[in-house]
Amino acid sequence: MKSNSVVNFIDRKFHYFCTLPAFIVILIVVAFPTLYGLYTSFFVRNLLRGKIYFTGFDNYIALFHDPIFWGDLYRTVIYTVGSLLIGFTLAFFLALALNSGIRLRVVFIVAILLPWMTPPVSGSIMWKWIIHDVYGLLNYVLLKIGIIDQNVFWLGIPATAMLFLVILDAWYRIPLSTLILFAGMQRIPGELYDAARVDGAGRWQTVWHVTIPFIRHEILIALVIHSMFTFREFGFSYLLTGGGPGDKTQVLALSIYKTANLFLRQGYAAAMSIVMFILITAFVTGYFKAIKTKV
Repeated sequence: MKSNSVVNFIDRKFHYFCTLPAFIVILIVVAFPTLYGLYTSFFVRNLLRGKIYFTGFDNYIALFHDPIFWGDLYRTVIYTVGSLLIGFTLAFFLALALNSGIRLRVVFIVAILLPWMTPPVSGSIMWKWIIHDVYGLLNYVLLKIGIIDQNVFWLGIPATAMLFLVILDAWYRIPLSTLILFAGMQRIPGELYDAARVDGAGRWQTVWHVTIPFIRHEILIALVIHSMFTFREFGFSYLLTGGGPGDKTQVLALSIYKTANLFLRQGYAAAMSIVMFILITAFVTGYFKAIKTKV
């Protein structure tokens, strides 16, 4: 009798046992660093004297009065929006091409996945060589076709440096967005397309009135994943431009890294990290509310 009650208890609580390992991992790699960062943000460390001073909300007050922080946040938003406009738009049309039954679909999918399979460090170095002012492929091609008459130092111009940073991020995000959208398109019943054709709808009318409404959840998922990863991206800015020229491509994640490791202001950097965490959390919460209202 006792053994039966134990078995029944295990059956009722089995899903908790299944999720326990994942919960522990999340607790270790997410919750603990976040709480420690929150704790650190209320202190100032004097590394020369080896002392820590409690300052309350002083780091946050200084942060919101810091023009450098607002400049970094502005550039991060520009970077994220630019990557979304380029990356998501291309991903949508690539997904449409895959869904249309294009020839050699498998080869096409492999080609789309190549950026995703490329390590970010390798991808950044590759793009840095492509736009190199002396040995870069871009300058070579543009010189050959007569668009420019001398080599251009693309990363030395603020506008083009940010443009190529956006292109690099979009290039890296396209594969996942394409797969998410393509998976959504694959579950659209063929009868809907047949009915649209019978009603006289053209190709783009069908896309607008059939495809997009049916995959709206996949669109939202792809948008939030793309935005979230781009907003907190550190590696591309660090490897491609280093935040330069000056600080014209310095995004928030890179600024946090420099503040903590170069300027040795760990408390201030922790406050910046917490603010970034709150912004991302607010965005994801808004996404879930949007999903809920559209169900």
